[in-house]
Amino acid sequence: MLLKEKIFAGEGKIKADTILKNCMIVNVNTKEITKGDIAISSGFIAGIGDVDELKGQKTDSIDLKNAHVCPGLIDGHMHFESSMVTLTQFVKQSMLHGTTGIVIDPHEIANILGAKGIRLVLRETKWLPIDVFVTIPSCVPSSLLETSGARLGLNEITKFLRTEFVVGLGEMMDYPAVLGGAPEKLRIISETLEKKLVVDGHCPGLHGKELFGYLSAGISSDHESVTYEEALEKARLGMKIMLREGSAAKCLDDFIPKLVRDGISLENFFFATDDKNPADLVKGHMDVLVRAAISLGIDPIQAISMATINTARHYRVDQLVGSISIGRRANLIILDDLKHFRIRNVVVRGRLNPRIEKIEYPRYVFRTLEYKKIVPDDLKLKSPGKIVFAHVIEIVPGKIITNMTIEELSTEKNVVQPDVGRDILAIAVIGRHGKSGNIGLGFVRGFGLKEGALGQSIAHDSHNVVLAGTNFEDMALCANKLKELQGGIVLARNRVIDYLSLPFAGILSTDNVNNVDIKLKKLHSKVRKMGCRLDAPFTQMSFLSLPVIPSLKITDKGLVDVDEFKIIKPIKSP
Repeated sequence: MLLKEKIFAGEGKIKADTILKNCMIVNVNTKEITKGDIAISSGFIAGIGDVDELKGQKTDSIDLKNAHVCPGLIDGHMHFESSMVTLTQFVKQSMLHGTTGIVIDPHEIANILGAKGIRLVLRETKWLPIDVFVTIPSCVPSSLLETSGARLGLNEITKFLRTEFVVGLGEMMDYPAVLGGAPEKLRIISETLEKKLVVDGHCPGLHGKELFGYLSAGISSDHESVTYEEALEKARLGMKIMLREGSAAKCLDDFIPKLVRDGISLENFFFATDDKNPADLVKGHMDVLVRAAISLGIDPIQAISMATINTARHYRVDQLVGSISIGRRANLIILDDLKHFRIRNVVVRGRLNPRIEKIEYPRYVFRTLEYKKIVPDDLKLKSPGKIVFAHVIEIVPGKIITNMTIEELSTEKNVVQPDVGRDILAIAVIGRHGKSGNIGLGFVRGFGLKEGALGQSIAHDSHNVVLAGTNFEDMALCANKLKELQGGIVLARNRVIDYLSLPFAGILSTDNVNNVDIKLKKLHSKVRKMGCRLDAPFTQMSFLSLPVIPSLKITDKGLVDVDEFKIIKPIKSP
């Protein structure tokens, strides 16, 4: 819609397409509820309140009979890839739950396919009815402690910063490089700020003078606070805080009651999911966070504001979305109940539940796993001693952080053995991008597996193949089946017993979320029978290779002591 046409629509010279009558309007600008009508013209809001002069003979009037209407919800930071479906399939599902805007950081695709993967995502956004805002991945790879499928440098990132739909630089995970004054990182940040775009942060555990230095770079947000006190320190220093409630990392139950108790202003807090698995996405998206916030003591209008206008203001798109305001897109949620946030209908750019067309993808996205056939011996850690002391990754259920422990393990024929009785499994990460031939080896505790093995090609951020098991034979079976499938999740117990195929870049399905969820539920059921006790084992496993989240992780290059930011030997020296 041309600017002149928008002005004429507001004046009534161009009549409204649709008028929603008798609305209880949730006004996130003034934090009040007002009664009135909403006039919509060419997908934009042309009038609010008394809009009779905007009505024409062809205007469609819909009486909402005093139903509450609020702005469409916006996810402030997320990786759609974690839902194991394409962006189109993600939007189809999330839109049903009131999501009319998402801020994506496509660094999962970027770590596999590089710049052409980002271009593919940007092309797909043009097909979609909702607003997809993009932050360009800042750290591909996340660090030099892993092998990714691609690298994004200053030139590539700078070009993308000039692209439509791009609102900023994605989470700056490599905080040691920032604090050390790495020239390329600082230049990338400077280029972003010069273009009046935001730079999102990622700094778990950072505080004091190191946090001062990090913030001095112009980084303005964070979603990785491990404790409430950490989040509050960052907020007091001027950071926008994303309250994250995803499938692997959650903070609402802990943080919100304390924010309410302490009377902290919530203007600089907004919601993000970061990562959402298919089972959780089927249940809901941003509506789940709004309901949770209300149940934890936040006023409904404030909770809605944190999922709409607060997010839009941070990314400087509030002139377009985030509120029911004149000239903004008509992205609206019609509610049956405000307090319980029950959704009746969703309006996107003036259209009720718009249809999403199918998109075709290039062939190259379905051929991304390259490594030799794996034999059990490839996965064995050798040592001459009968007893060794090994660094063990210790899973923290429901968290993406891990602990580091040192455990005594036995060897058999010079091979260090997992100890199923003490829940210590073998773990391996295979470089899958055809570049290094690396295989990182170690041990992990927390799965509870009593037999067999599991493997997957979803492994943040480089998405190498990660395997964990009670024995090396089953781990090898998983690895070879994954290559055959060109990506997915595999379970093995003497043979491959089940799998989920994810051939799009080795991490996504082109099927719909419901079908992927059904298949995933079968895998969850089978892995539980194998002894696994984690609620979301595949999501949890995907973060064991992320070398920027404390404390001990594993990549294709080996065990990573994240606190020291270096590779360490899996067997501790005497």
